[in-house]
Amino acid sequence: MVHVGSEVVMGLMSEDDVRAQELRNTGTTWTRNKEFDKEGYLVVRDLWDPEELKHPVPDKKGQYSYWGKNLDQYNFQPVELQVEGSIARYWHPQYRTIHSSIRFKLEKIIGRDLYNTYYYDRYYFAGQDLTKHVDRDACEISVSIHIGTNLKGKDTDWPFCIQTPSGDVSSLILQPGDGVIYKGCERPHWRDEMTRKKYFFSRGERYYHQIFFHYVLQDGVRSHCAFDR
Repeated sequence: MVHVGSEVVMGLMSEDDVRAQELRNTGTTWTRNKEFDKEGYLVVRDLWDPEELKHPVPDKKGQYSYWGKNLDQYNFQPVELQVEGSIARYWHPQYRTIHSSIRFKLEKIIGRDLYNTYYYDRYYFAGQDLTKHVDRDACEISVSIHIGTNLKGKDTDWPFCIQTPSGDVSSLILQPGDGVIYKGCERPHWRDEMTRKKYFFSRGERYYHQIFFHYVLQDGVRSHCAFDR
């Protein structure tokens, strides 16, 4: 495993590593939501307004630029090791209050109190995938929210895949603003390759923009990871 800023690159885990960590961690995170505990995830429609999650200044390609003033206030990763060729940034100031606001919503859903750990957003591009992995301790309770894409038609439905405790695989389609809450340390999750199909867009390269907010249970075995960076 490789540390990159706040992240551990779990994409470098072998299948045996994933299985071993899944077995070691399953059952270590319990909540008061029976469905969440049974499946290890929940889809929440319209969890947050996607317009508030977009960067306010579109660039020449019609994407939402990461670059601007106050670069020292967040951690931009020019080389993203978990998904080669993607673009990620950590702790962008625009999302700091949203991180806590999302936490309040999650606490009501799962019936337990949480601490913030960290967050980051990422642009994926055509031909990229997210390798099957499980996360480090700071990602005990995680939520992935779809911000937006310029893919068209059925290609907009780029599934977030997650393996349940029974071994079944769920392929989850998220619309902008939808979120999937999941037990990041317990449930293997991934994305298969995004379409390489050629389009002729006036707004630039094909992308899929996602944000990840991470938390730990206040009275859980990973509470020492509170406010992890």
